[in-house]
Amino acid sequence: MARPSQILVMTTFSLGLLVACRGVPARPAVVPAEAQWAGEGRRGVFLKVGPHQGTLWQLEVWDRKGKVLGAGSFRLRGFAKAEIVSDEVLAWENGALQLKDGTWLVPEKP
Repeated sequence: MARPSQILVMTTFSLGLLVACRGVPARPAVVPAEAQWAGEGRRGVFLKVGPHQGTLWQLEVWDRKGKVLGAGSFRLRGFAKAEIVSDEVLAWENGALQLKDGTWLVPEKP
C-alpha cells in the first residue's frame, strides 16, 4: 500500500504531466497575474481583458515567453459578447485575437 507521501508525489507528477500535455507554459515574470492562458498549443497567448465600451475591448496580449504581442483597444468583429473568456480563445493570428465561434478582436486604428 502506498504511503501518503508517495501518493502526494504521484499526484503532483500526474498534475504536472496534465499541464505539460495541455501546453500551458509557466507564466513569465513580465506577465501580470491577472492575465490568463488562452488558446491552445503554440497559438496560445497570455491574455488580460480590460473593460469594454460597445464593440471596443481593452486587451493586453503576451506570447508564452512574455513578449508583448498587442495592447490597447480592439474592435469586436462577429457575434456580440458580454465578456471575453479565455476558454473561448482559439489563437492570436496576424495581430488579432481569434475566438472559437468565428469572432475576431482586431486592433482599433487610432
